Amino acid sequence: MRIAMDFSRARLAAFLLAPLLSMSCAGGAADESLPSEDGAPEAGVLPTAPAPTPISECYPFDMPTTAALRAAPKKVFGFYYPIFPISIDNAQPASDYWTGWMTPESRNGEYANIGGLMRDRPLPRAPWADSAWRQRDFETEVRRAIASGMDGFLYEHPYRVSSDTRNNQLTVMLAAAAAVDPEFRIVLSPDFPTEAEGTTDGLVSMIASVAQHPSVHKLNGAIVLASFNPERKSVAFWTELKTRLAAQGIQVTYWPLLSYTGDVTKYAEWNNLVTGFSTWGERTAQSGENMRRWSVESHRRGKLWMSPVAFEDVRHKLTDSENSSRVYWEAQNSLAFRSQFEKAMEGDADWMTLLTLTDYGESWMTASQERGYVIMDWIAYYTTWFKTGQRPTIVRDTLYYTHRRHRTDAPFNAAKQTARAMKLRGGVAASNQVELLAFLKEPGRLVITQGTDVRTLDVTSAGVTAFQAPLVPGTTPVFELQRGGVTVQRLESKTQILAQTVYQDLMYHAGGGRSCTRP
Repeated sequence: MRIAMDFSRARLAAFLLAPLLSMSCAGGAADESLPSEDGAPEAGVLPTAPAPTPISECYPFDMPTTAALRAAPKKVFGFYYPIFPISIDNAQPASDYWTGWMTPESRNGEYANIGGLMRDRPLPRAPWADSAWRQRDFETEVRRAIASGMDGFLYEHPYRVSSDTRNNQLTVMLAAAAAVDPEFRIVLSPDFPTEAEGTTDGLVSMIASVAQHPSVHKLNGAIVLASFNPERKSVAFWTELKTRLAAQGIQVTYWPLLSYTGDVTKYAEWNNLVTGFSTWGERTAQSGENMRRWSVESHRRGKLWMSPVAFEDVRHKLTDSENSSRVYWEAQNSLAFRSQFEKAMEGDADWMTLLTLTDYGESWMTASQERGYVIMDWIAYYTTWFKTGQRPTIVRDTLYYTHRRHRTDAPFNAAKQTARAMKLRGGVAASNQVELLAFLKEPGRLVITQGTDVRTLDVTSAGVTAFQAPLVPGTTPVFELQRGGVTVQRLESKTQILAQTVYQDLMYHAGGGRSCTRP
């Protein structure tokens, strides 16, 4: 679909609202460079303040109902990477496939040189007695996504049958979405043949096989295709695919996840083919400004913009590529996540994509063993802000923390970790901070205690405050909220900070939040 270059913001709202008729029935304070509450974007404001949903007890704020959030023209989709589902084998967590990945001695020592393939896993669960356990797990993840305000998943899948069963679950995911909530949508993110002689045949067959499923997301009647790095094939390739599908009565439109660049003059050759632009992005706070600029540029071209948001990117895996393994991008605790969301709102992004929910080998945000529901809680807050155009009012004091298990320069056991040391790939210099992210309903004093090191910050207004202190090895951080000299909340980290380690672990661990019933 080609959108005229004089595409106004009013027409943009109409363009986005049209599909809803079929889609929905109903150390210091935070970085001062981020938008303040007074300067918060107001685009997309809902007409009334809807009643909160029951899941609100899990959050610092009253969350609008799912129907109210879906009525907003702005959308949020979590990128789902199918290689890392809740369970690989439906086995007991103590001895399942995930445990094998994370234990250096398992799998005949396959990952002994790096200390395990990854450092985190999905929240463990007991085996299902049901042969449809894969769908049951997908249903759990759909419920969690809905509870966080997401409209659906961008689901990556192959264009042909894969030798890996995990890759062949698109129809199961569609069934799960329909079973939980018929309005939860799956945006197709198909892989494709990258070799020179690769044809569109497989894509045509695959897309046609699911085109009539009601959970497949459509925009103005056209199936949205959001492939990763599609420029590996020519625009002519994608044009041919669209033409061949149209001949079968299947309309598609493109919203590609192009390679990250700060050069907003790029990708002009895609202008006549796509409905919107997006990018895989970069997992740093500094990249948020580039995403804002891309949003402005996409709108200037008469296109929509889907802004990427991530928490961090850390890759403990070892491959032949020194650029994509044993590397990390400095996220500065929660700053990358917060700045990417806020810069996207500042740029009036149309959609957001969470990159990714489930790629535990690189970048993940869904509920997990080492972070619990922390990131999902933040997604709920920022998604509500994005969709309503109003910063949610904090009505329940809630504390969260993030920090690494050890300093980035902590010594490790080179006799066991024989793989190369982890290397900073992007962002600012390596950061070694403990952060307390406090959602406060009224002023109070924040305290971070690490052994004998005690840091305080007096917060003079309600809202969200990020308070950081230098990481102190050999301690277990304790976080407090005090009012009138009395401790109102106390939170102890589940992760001790080590002075030295056997294997490097450069992910940000997290904890905190509210005790409640969750999906």
